[in-house]
Amino acid sequence: MPRPKGSRNRDHEENRRAILRSLQQRLLTVGGATASFRELAASAGLNPATLRHYFKTREELLQAVFVALREVGERYVAEGATADRGDARASLRWFLEYFQGGWSRGLGPMHTLGFTAGLVDPNVGATYLNEVLDPTLQSAEARIALHVAKGELAPCDLRHAALELVTPFMFALLHQHGLQGTKCRPLALDRFLDDHVERFLKAHGVEGGRPEPRPRKAASGKRPGARRAKAPRK
Repeated sequence: MPRPKGSRNRDHEENRRAILRSLQQRLLTVGGATASFRELAASAGLNPATLRHYFKTREELLQAVFVALREVGERYVAEGATADRGDARASLRWFLEYFQGGWSRGLGPMHTLGFTAGLVDPNVGATYLNEVLDPTLQSAEARIALHVAKGELAPCDLRHAALELVTPFMFALLHQHGLQGTKCRPLALDRFLDDHVERFLKAHGVEGGRPEPRPRKAASGKRPGARRAKAPRK
């Protein structure tokens, strides 16, 4: 019996997911964000008409990529929001280190694609925001809320605080990796991270509930605050 006009093959969604997995790799490599629909079809071993059968436009394809990435990243977002990692300093530093680890495992190219394509196409930008960027920020909001509830951080606008926590470090990662800052102007990310967390705690910490200031490493292996012994008078 012939298939009704306009209906899809049973394997349509399976083929669509397979094509999407193939094209994710191309889109997340250098130049992928600006690749044309024809170039993307060629990289998937398809002609443009076949690719258009599954994704009508380049915009629809990019939106589908971000939806798929959200599904893959849900477990990591949930862990970032709820995993118990100690007091506010240790917890917030762990969260940013966790974010940094994800960046090196594919999160960086994903955000780069989101910025590059999303700032050009508002519909793609909205999908990136809803499926990738905001879930990351909401994860930070939830972690900050944990420490507000413990009395370590002051009550605050959680969205504002999450932006304060994540945005500077994300920009530092873009500077170093997305824009090749490691080659022309390297940044000591560990030191940046220490300073950033301390500034955040200074702004949002509760007096008496905030962790003690992190001791600075003394030069030449000396203990912080150690004084040089005076020579005895003759």
